[in-house]
Amino acid sequence: MARDAIARQYDVDKNAVILHCETNSGSYRPGTITFTPKKGKSLDLRKMEESLRATRLSGGTSMSMDYLEITAVGEAALADKTVSLRVSGTGQQFLLKDAADPKTKAGAKTPLQRLREAVAAGAKWVSVTGRVDGWSGRFPVVLKGLASRPPEAPSVLFITDFETRK
Repeated sequence: MARDAIARQYDVDKNAVILHCETNSGSYRPGTITFTPKKGKSLDLRKMEESLRATRLSGGTSMSMDYLEITAVGEAALADKTVSLRVSGTGQQFLLKDAADPKTKAGAKTPLQRLREAVAAGAKWVSVTGRVDGWSGRFPVVLKGLASRPPEAPSVLFITDFETRK
């Protein structure tokens, strides 16, 4: 159902939507959905939310998601201690925050700290990978939480990796 809702998006390459799931004798099978935008398009998280809301996932389902991980390309900016990313060719903006990573060694810089340094040194265009805040839990709860955000509020992206671009 979630796979079909994603495949219906105008900006998603429906032939690139793949459901990877484990073999399970029960009716629910955990899995991962991977997808990419159509060439020259950018995914719009608000439209993806609307598409999921139009399915029965917004009702009494017990289906859930662990996280939504994306890679976004755009212009990074510093303002005080805040790092933001404006996605190329869209009005989407993300506030970038540190992801909780138990593998980070004591004293090592986080990806966000390294990105902050790169932007301060002049890097503007970046590709950032991370998990989108609010996209975790049972679908009805996730969709209700997303609907309560002000439309103009940028999404939070917990950064796990980045690359600078020229």
